[in-house]
Amino acid sequence: MRWLVAKVSIVGIGLICATQAALAEPLSKSKDDPGEATYLTYCALCHGVGGAPGMFADALKKAAPDLTEIAKRNGGQFPEERVAQIIRDGGISGHGTMRLLSWEKYFRTDNSSEQADQIIRDLTEYLKTHQTQ
Repeated sequence: MRWLVAKVSIVGIGLICATQAALAEPLSKSKDDPGEATYLTYCALCHGVGGAPGMFADALKKAAPDLTEIAKRNGGQFPEERVAQIIRDGGISGHGTMRLLSWEKYFRTDNSSEQADQIIRDLTEYLKTHQTQ
């Protein structure tokens, strides 16, 4: 039992360190699509890019959903407000031993409330425009 606790602790510390490194510098410098930069910085580590799983996918209790299939899972309609709320408030289970973080809190750390809201709108729009047909 102790080895299991130690293994889980090591994985957790690794996730925290890697996430902090990712937060320090965005993976994309795209000024044309700030939603893409946000996705690559905050989401891709678990949800992946281009259909490939993210580098933390194996550490999750259950597979991170493919965010290009949100509309498909919702009868062909992209639930824009619901997606923005999930990003803002978090709460979806399955992210390792915790629930999806409330990203709004992190976005407000270095940004005004208005800027944080814009980041969430940009990310939601990015996800909306990258849905599979």
